[in-house]
Amino acid sequence: MEQISNGIYKLTIPTPFLVGPVNTYLIEGDSLTLVDVGPNTVEAWEETKAQLQQVNKKVEDIENIILTHHHPDHIGMIEKFLPFATVYAHRKVKPWITKDKQFLFNALQFYEELYTSHGVPDAFITNMLEKKESYMNFSSIGRVDVEIKEGSRLHFLREWSVIETPGHAQSHISLYRKSDGVLIAGDHLIDHISSNAIIEPTYEGEKKRAEPLLDYRRSLQKCLDMKVAYSGHGAEIDNIDELIKKRINEQDKKAMQFKKMLSDKPKTCFELCMEKYHYIYEKQPDLTFSETLGHLDLLQSRKEIKQNVINGLIYYSQ
Repeated sequence: MEQISNGIYKLTIPTPFLVGPVNTYLIEGDSLTLVDVGPNTVEAWEETKAQLQQVNKKVEDIENIILTHHHPDHIGMIEKFLPFATVYAHRKVKPWITKDKQFLFNALQFYEELYTSHGVPDAFITNMLEKKESYMNFSSIGRVDVEIKEGSRLHFLREWSVIETPGHAQSHISLYRKSDGVLIAGDHLIDHISSNAIIEPTYEGEKKRAEPLLDYRRSLQKCLDMKVAYSGHGAEIDNIDELIKKRINEQDKKAMQFKKMLSDKPKTCFELCMEKYHYIYEKQPDLTFSETLGHLDLLQSRKEIKQNVINGLIYYSQ
């Protein structure tokens, strides 16, 4: 447990994932608030209790939980806080945290159809879907008591406002304290790695999938001129504008690399994924696929590439 700012403490909680430990944040206000809760593992639970003890707090003292987004390393332990805490989150967290059976069934169907149409082989699809299902094992069943969105004000954190920051997740929100320029960023901004703009299924009322990399770039623009960001992973960020410009430049450069790879012939998203990420796509097919498709979305939005369907498969070309 580390006090990082006026009334803000950082807990560093172990996860079983490649990204490493997750940061959750304890905020003192009119009542005690925890931002994100960590994965549903014994190690994470014991570490959370131990770090709260360092400032003479117990789990039962936490009255409010704010979730930045729906990924299991951020919402996993929610069930352990439910007897005493009110849960605040974006509406798109709800079907994940409640493990809505119809939504999750539709999500797997969405991914299977998406992967198939973009040329992913059946064996890879099976593996990718199994990983998505196993990932949910690190998340307990919970609820969202209060839905929050852009501009929401929280009566127990009067200085803070909610900013919608979709991209890494469509459910992603961040918290901003204007008085000192502090942003609690979740996974929207991470100093040592770029946040993957993950492809997600459609939500209620949506007819087409989101284009998360385009969303992410718009969300980055919202955070310019802020002073310091406390991230969901790794160290605090005190050069926000510089990092945002770096991330956008990296995306632009990578998009041009994908465009160049289409100079010889049309290719599917998965063919491009294998070519670009030949050293890792077999270990992380879902993340490298999302990364590839996101940059193809970006190129299409600029009308720099075209899309055609040939024998049921989507091909991209210059």
